[in-house]
Amino acid sequence: MTLPHVFGHRGASAYRPENTLEAFKLAFDMGADAIECDLVPTKDGRLIIRHESELSGTTDVAKHPEFANRKRTQTFYGVWTVTGWFSEDFTLDEIKTLKAIERMPEVRPGSAKFDGQFEIPTIEELLNASFCDGKTLILEVKHGVHFKSIGLDTVAELARVVEASDWQARGIKLVFESFHLEVVEALKQAVGKYGEVIYLLEGWGMPSNGTAAIPQWLDGLVGKVDGVSFDVELLFNRVDHDGHKSQYSEPNQIVGWAHERGLLVYTWTARAEAAKYSVDEYYQHFIDLGTDGVFADHPDLFRAVVDAQL
Repeated sequence: MTLPHVFGHRGASAYRPENTLEAFKLAFDMGADAIECDLVPTKDGRLIIRHESELSGTTDVAKHPEFANRKRTQTFYGVWTVTGWFSEDFTLDEIKTLKAIERMPEVRPGSAKFDGQFEIPTIEELLNASFCDGKTLILEVKHGVHFKSIGLDTVAELARVVEASDWQARGIKLVFESFHLEVVEALKQAVGKYGEVIYLLEGWGMPSNGTAAIPQWLDGLVGKVDGVSFDVELLFNRVDHDGHKSQYSEPNQIVGWAHERGLLVYTWTARAEAAKYSVDEYYQHFIDLGTDGVFADHPDLFRAVVDAQL
């Protein structure tokens, strides 16, 4: 059986506020093979590392009275309405006055103890960090379609930053990803020569006419992408939910079908808090899928379970 690589999901996000340099360094210190981060733009077109452009869930923006009038409501893709403070309404200098906070403090109080200590990093700061030397960085472009519609071309900015950086000389490997095929194809054209391009998938991106259509659908991705990264629930025949916890049935054939077509396969997200019986048992469901990599919030715990099977 092929054992998966261990990817620190937004860094070691179970231990430090996610998408911070401190979380990324800790993930590598814990033995992660790669770290994943998310990119959104500022008003002046710079790329900062946040999971969403709405800032109140992962920064202390709500505590800044000088930004109270920036709070607003906007709709993404005509269907998803969000109220808050958005990165595209702030210059990078303004973003740098904010500090990171834990997104789920009730679940991760240990991480929440670091609230207010860490800056919101830029992609340049990550690429320049010495702890990334010789490592792999997985860079996700968030909502690229939306941002391009309002005049912020995040793919073009990412290409500019990558081409201006000395990452190659320092032995860094880059992987690029997005949930939108349009953005994935743009990434392939703009930065595909620098690293693999991965198509992120959850239920809404899958074929609407059922499992039988998946092999032909995968055929259509060959040449457009280097790999696919699935929500783990898509890779099992059935998922039984118990609150926020899941126990999985036997894997389906999707991983094998993708591998047969020469595609890399990743899956996400392994969260120790979701274990129903034991953390090892829960992680084993991910390992048994036979993917090339698994995104984990506790990279040290997942690393230990993987390494025990070498």
